[in-house]
Amino acid sequence: MNLHKDGIRLHKSNFNAIGQQIQPMLESGDCYRLIIKPWKDKRSIPQNSLMWMWNGDVAEAASQNSTEVHTDEELHEFFKDLYCPAKPVTIFGITKWVKSTKLLDTEEMTFYLRRIEVWCIERGIKLRIPANSEYHAKGNDHV
Repeated sequence: MNLHKDGIRLHKSNFNAIGQQIQPMLESGDCYRLIIKPWKDKRSIPQNSLMWMWNGDVAEAASQNSTEVHTDEELHEFFKDLYCPAKPVTIFGITKWVKSTKLLDTEEMTFYLRRIEVWCIERGIKLRIPANSEYHAKGNDHV
């Protein structure tokens, strides 16, 4: 078992193994910060696919109502700026707050997608939601 930078999924069956891995670190005499918080899975591949589908839907709608052609990448940046929560990323001791959908957990990603959906509803933009989408399972099938 390795200590990953994103944490370890702690449960009853791996508690002792984690303790055995941490024990040598403590023998050095150094102090460490241990934070225990509920486990949340990272955003899912289907959530990511839905986001990119919607970016394309909005880019197409925006391009139809403009003299400019818009891309799904532009819409991705636009929506990240509007709705993606900033998260801390630390490199070489320097912490920056970045907006990245890669850093969202499944719950945060659902909330992010919901905000995009509402933004589109307010503007009359139709979004596709595949019939087998996780988004339906979470009760977000209003579009």
